[in-house]
Amino acid sequence: MSFLIFTLTIESINKEFIGEVIYTGGTELHCSSFTLYNKEGHKLYSILNPAATAFYVSDSGVVFATNETKLFLYGLDGNIEEILPLDYPNGFGFSPDNTLFFVSDRNGIYGFTISGKLRYQFTPGRLFASTEMGKRVCVVSNDTLSFYEEGRLKFIRLVESPYIRAINFSSDGNLVQVKMAGDSLFYDFETGEVIEER
Repeated sequence: MSFLIFTLTIESINKEFIGEVIYTGGTELHCSSFTLYNKEGHKLYSILNPAATAFYVSDSGVVFATNETKLFLYGLDGNIEEILPLDYPNGFGFSPDNTLFFVSDRNGIYGFTISGKLRYQFTPGRLFASTEMGKRVCVVSNDTLSFYEEGRLKFIRLVESPYIRAINFSSDGNLVQVKMAGDSLFYDFETGEVIEER
C-alpha cells in the first residue's frame, strides 16, 4: 500500500499569514499537521495531529478550523478553543471585510467575530452571502430567500426555481444577485423586489 503526503497552503486575503496543512495516509487522508507562518516566513506555531481537517486563515492571523462535528478557533499563539458543535456543516466563509466568519450546518448559519464571539444566528440554508461586518445577509433555503439586516429578518421572498446556484451582493450592498441555471434575478435589498432580470 502506498503512503501519500499532500500539502495544502492557505493564505489570508491580505497575504499577511500563510497556513500549511499536511495530510498523510493511504486510502484515506489524515490531517497530520497545521502550521501558521507570517508573510516573512517565520513560523508562529505548529500543531501535530489536529482535531480539525479544514482551516480558514483570517487577515489578523486568527484561524477558524472545522471537522465534521466542531468549529475551533486558533489564536495567534496556537491556543485552541472549541466554539461551536456542528451538525452536518456545509458552508464556510468570511465576510467581505474579513471581520466575521460564517459557518452553516443543518441547524442554522452562524456569524462569529474574529475573537470567536457569536454575533449572528440565522435560519438554516444551503447558500448565503453577506456585506461588510455582516450588516446585510441573504440566505437561500430551497426556493426561499431570507433577507436580514443587522441580524434581524427584514423580509422573505419566494423564487420560482429551487435551483439557485449562487448569491452575491453588489459592491454597495444594495442589490442581491441570485444566479440560476440560465439567468439571474436582482433584488433591491430595501424593498425585496426584483428590479432586473437577465
